[in-house]
Amino acid sequence: MSENQDGGVHSAAIFDVLTKLCPDDAIIAVDVGNNTYSFGRYFETKGQRVLMSGYLGSIGFGFAAAMGAWAATQDFEQFAGRKVISISGDGGFGQYAMEFTTAVKYGMNITHILLNNSELGKISKEQRAGEWPVWETELHNPSFAAFAKLCGGHGKKVTKPEDLEEAISVALAHDGPSLVEVITDAELV
Repeated sequence: MSENQDGGVHSAAIFDVLTKLCPDDAIIAVDVGNNTYSFGRYFETKGQRVLMSGYLGSIGFGFAAAMGAWAATQDFEQFAGRKVISISGDGGFGQYAMEFTTAVKYGMNITHILLNNSELGKISKEQRAGEWPVWETELHNPSFAAFAKLCGGHGKKVTKPEDLEEAISVALAHDGPSLVEVITDAELV
């Protein structure tokens, strides 16, 4: 299995690196969509707490749930210092992207891993499975890494698998909100 094609980085490469770097006591909030399937398929848990909305179709859950997890852990000594990580696709993050400014305002130490394939990939996949034409799933996105920086957080865009480890390492070490935007291929789930 190739780790990338012309369309972007394979999800297996992303979650291989995240498995290696993620603290064992981290809290991970996962959105819905192809990113969730990839997380379940490729991420190897080592005791992390995983928050997800399952099959409720609540696109945009990941970053908002991470904000809630961060806020909930601030008053409890046993949770102090736990890393909070959120994972979403570009469609999910786009639902509540402006909440990144709230994370900056309150110094929320959240690392967001954004898989950007420029489409609502899960919806496209369902349309293909139903033998329908793919309709209205393509997205026109800004640079989410640049957006994170403009909001006052840390942002880094990754287009090659060999750049993943450094980008995610730096984001996890950042004190405050950070976002790693990985350009992915919608066909490589």
